[in-house]
Amino acid sequence: MTDDIDLTWDFTLTPSKFSDELHSPYVRGTKATLFAHASDDSPNFTGWTIVSSDPAVFRVNDNVVDTSGHGLTSHGLAVGEGTAELRLLDGSGHEVGHGVAEVLVPDRVELDAHGSLILGRADEAPVGEARVVENGEATYLVRYFRGDRELHGNGVLTVDALAGVTAQSRTTFLFENREWLTLHTTAPGTSALQLYADQAKVTSVPLVVVPETAIADVVLLTQPEKGHKDDEWLVALAQAYDENGERIFGVDYTWNINGVTQVGDGDLYRYRFKQGLYEMVQAKRGTHTDAAMIQSDQGYVDSTNNVGCAVGGSGSLALGLAGLGLVVGRRRRRQR
Repeated sequence: MTDDIDLTWDFTLTPSKFSDELHSPYVRGTKATLFAHASDDSPNFTGWTIVSSDPAVFRVNDNVVDTSGHGLTSHGLAVGEGTAELRLLDGSGHEVGHGVAEVLVPDRVELDAHGSLILGRADEAPVGEARVVENGEATYLVRYFRGDRELHGNGVLTVDALAGVTAQSRTTFLFENREWLTLHTTAPGTSALQLYADQAKVTSVPLVVVPETAIADVVLLTQPEKGHKDDEWLVALAQAYDENGERIFGVDYTWNINGVTQVGDGDLYRYRFKQGLYEMVQAKRGTHTDAAMIQSDQGYVDSTNNVGCAVGGSGSLALGLAGLGLVVGRRRRRQR
């Protein structure tokens, strides 16, 4: 029994290898793609099916064998709270694999700063409030919890926001199946975001939109270069702070490398590591600047609002993919 929900920030198309457990429980409303795979060199799944013991909890909508007969794919939906047994049946109706899908509605939502995750600073990622500069755009990873248990899946988020703020739910797929919230702001003010999972209200998150003048400092944060090999890609993140040391998101910067202004605005600079080739990278917003020395031969300006292959809509349900597998035990170059 395996699960191809990818929780590792490696942005490969599929997991490098399957684990021995499912990432259960799942968020109610999650669409799921189920897979059966075998240890045989040439398995034949013709006539095989995946069935659920309780379609009111987890419903399997179809079973599709590929043209070669070597793969079985099923599409399902986490319908309601509870636990359902998923059984893999061969062409004779005999059970040859099984697993359990638990489905829950979250009682807590956590918003994580995307930049902190990219830097590998997951402990700094959670935000208690969304503090965004006016006329800015900021993106957060959405994580669902029931008590202390994290729920997995996506495509279930909807958001209510007051006038002056556009909240867009987005779902990434293909590489990292994730739920994201992007906020577009206009006028300064304080309000709250009402977050719903599968139409059930989960929580209210404070939203503070601040004027440009609230930016008191800019700090350039970099990944440690020690231990990296040539041609690996690293990142520098520009982060704005107010006078109280609170992070301000949605801020774009002008980037400069060795005195040369770079093309594009954003809060990230992605660069290819080259040991011994030192360059000075600088980020500037208004009168605030910070700089750091990196080892690189090329790079480009990027943004934490870029989350990869995604679908989404303003205040609407964004549908994505999660995966559940059952296993059979038998045999830009920088402008200079």
